[in-house]
Amino acid sequence: MFGGDLNKLTATLITVGFPLLFLLIWSGGALFSKLGLQYANTWSFLFLRAALALVLLFVLFGRKVKYKNMGLQTHAIEKSELYRIIISGLLLQVFYLIFYFSAIQTQLSLGIIILILGIQPIVTKLMASAVLNKIDIILLVMCFIGLGIATLGYHNIEQINLIGIVLAIFALLSITFGTVIQARITTEPVLTLLIQTISALGIFAVLTAVNGFVFSFNVYSLAALIWMGAIVSVGAFLLLTLMLRFRSAEKVSTLFFLLPLITMLFESVFFHTKLNGLTIAGDILVCVSLFLYQFKPFSAKK
Repeated sequence: MFGGDLNKLTATLITVGFPLLFLLIWSGGALFSKLGLQYANTWSFLFLRAALALVLLFVLFGRKVKYKNMGLQTHAIEKSELYRIIISGLLLQVFYLIFYFSAIQTQLSLGIIILILGIQPIVTKLMASAVLNKIDIILLVMCFIGLGIATLGYHNIEQINLIGIVLAIFALLSITFGTVIQARITTEPVLTLLIQTISALGIFAVLTAVNGFVFSFNVYSLAALIWMGAIVSVGAFLLLTLMLRFRSAEKVSTLFFLLPLITMLFESVFFHTKLNGLTIAGDILVCVSLFLYQFKPFSAKK
């Protein structure tokens, strides 16, 4: 009776609901990271973020085992699958963050970092697609041009250095390869993220021990930690994993074009920064190009 409606609802969630929620959560993460790092050093904040996420994931996994599997089902994972889980987790949750924050610490202008990371959907398309469509490539290039226009209109390009650029490129490679590998994982999402978070926590624990633990506990730092540890590290990553199960890696990766734009919008609302005409024009170009890429309204129906 409700099968058709449920299928339509599921399709709507996958194509619209999940991506929109992911974008809002991940974009908000940029603001909460900025807030949290005012009261902590980078590695301490990332360590606590991973620790909080791990606690929540253990709770979620325990509930799934108890109530869904009745405590009887084992979760055997093939060695090759386990390697994929660990490698993609290290790339997405460890190396990407290490290179990203290290690039920022070199004083490289944020606009340059955004532009370098903005290449990610194009690189993912080239890596993951068996057949390259000329129109798809043109639309992705238009998205990148729009991102460049919006970024240059919003961020001042003041500091450029080779070390920062190299680190940003490594961050780009980490998130690109991590996304492609993550799309090949078939293990249950909560268990996948649990294994990945354990690996991340171990590395951030070592970095925190080497660099010293610095975290000032107050309402603002705890709010930032809860958002990044619970909402982003668990909620957003589970959404990303689910989207990669139902949609191709190159389709999902194009959402990253919108992340800097939504962050700019959030900053204009909460920090009263101004969006000039150049930034708005770039935003429109990205949105139109991305809509055409995702839904292809011009394509003939089969």
